[in-house]
Amino acid sequence: MANPYIKRAYATSEYAPNDVLELRKCLTDPIHFMKGYIKVQHPTRGIVPFDLYEYQIEMVNAVHNHKDCCILASRQTGKTTVIAMYILWFALFQEDKTCIIASKSMEHAVEIMSRIKTAYEELPHWLKAGCKFFNRTSIEFDNGSKIKCEATSEKTGRGSSPAILMVDEIAFISRRIQDAMWASLAPSLSTGGKFILTSTPNGDSDLFATIWRGAMSGINSFFPVQAMWYQHPDRGQEYYNEMRIKLGELACRQEIDCEFLSSDALLINSLKLIQLRSSPPKSENMGVKFWKEDIGSTNKHYLVGADIATGSGADSSVIEIFEFPSLEQVGEYRSNEINIAALYEKIKWVINLLSKADERGRRAQVSWTFERNAVGEAIAALYNVDENPPEFADLLSDSNDKPGMMTTGKNKIISCLQLKSLIEKTKNGMTINSEQLLFELKHLVATGGSYAAKQGATDDAVSATLLIVRLLKLIAEYDDTAFEKMYKYNENDHMSNEEIDEPMPFAIL
Repeated sequence: MANPYIKRAYATSEYAPNDVLELRKCLTDPIHFMKGYIKVQHPTRGIVPFDLYEYQIEMVNAVHNHKDCCILASRQTGKTTVIAMYILWFALFQEDKTCIIASKSMEHAVEIMSRIKTAYEELPHWLKAGCKFFNRTSIEFDNGSKIKCEATSEKTGRGSSPAILMVDEIAFISRRIQDAMWASLAPSLSTGGKFILTSTPNGDSDLFATIWRGAMSGINSFFPVQAMWYQHPDRGQEYYNEMRIKLGELACRQEIDCEFLSSDALLINSLKLIQLRSSPPKSENMGVKFWKEDIGSTNKHYLVGADIATGSGADSSVIEIFEFPSLEQVGEYRSNEINIAALYEKIKWVINLLSKADERGRRAQVSWTFERNAVGEAIAALYNVDENPPEFADLLSDSNDKPGMMTTGKNKIISCLQLKSLIEKTKNGMTINSEQLLFELKHLVATGGSYAAKQGATDDAVSATLLIVRLLKLIAEYDDTAFEKMYKYNENDHMSNEEIDEPMPFAIL
């Protein structure tokens, strides 16, 4: 017997005036379509309307507005269903498009397809496209669009020119298949359709981990999207505690906290990294993000460090701003496109903003520096010939005849260890607000006797922050508060005085 919930190919429908208006809205707005008409199978309540949460709406918008998306999600956040419903919308309202859903196994791929089929069957008749095929692994509509599911293999996406390719739980596919699939797909990313990767982490060195780090660092084409357990309105601490008991500590950190667990030696203690949380900036001005409203207050002292890059689209130039003595990060600028001359003007703009006089002529104190290595020499040259350098700020340098600071292997290691101690202090330590800086700290590992970013990540924000540490060290030579910040340790701090000379990073096991 024919399925009465499947609309025959090329069948006609009667439309009320309101139906026509709704068709137009659904055509242009996938969220309107999903919130108004999608129903899904709930494990205990049966068929229910798909009530999108705010983080799921953000997920849909990201996929809709970006060609390539990398979605990192905790377990049971609904990421797979959300993307599956977006693919259904896309196929219903676009002509002659092929959408492929690939997953870690054929069984799981078919299960995703079953959610799409259920959602289609529950649509109003007038909203459905007619079906030419409607079977276990594929749906083809009479508008020429089709949805297919398959187990991920070396040939996934090859030769079919899909308009959307979704690879679900890519981190749980064998490394051999990941590498072979990527070698085939990577050359066509710039000209192909949408590419959507979704997964929870599964280690720290696979394709998904590398792409996620690159997306967060802005060095590949993927737009990063994160869906965490605490964003779900029905998930609180009780849920988290239950998952920790069921999964165990390590599995919980990987599948619920979305940690890319690794045996690599991290600079910052992994337990401390778990506790750190970024926060959204209060404002943004001229591309600089600020985490405080009263920037430039007269009773403040600011530390400014600038890491210099060429602006060619690879490494980023970063300006970090911290308050002293609180050592709270209050500002950040980051760009991989700004040229050296424009960057120098940006640094001057930041310093002049921080040291701007109030109505009584009072100013905040500003201490600043930049890394003089390589292209940093160009900033030094611009400063030397500048007829109007920053007037109301102290440029601190490591040389009497050259502005800025030179980074060497030795002083980098020392600065890294001092940064470690400042972040790991149980009180009066450094406060990190930037998502970018926190991300880089989570992927800064011991490498060849020093510290560097893992593959796919960057360390430009860390480098700028290391200059903040070096500024603090210079100020500590004459300022007691800075001296205590740098060299006084609390009883419960992770490091002791004896440990500071030994570069012994902590590992996540």
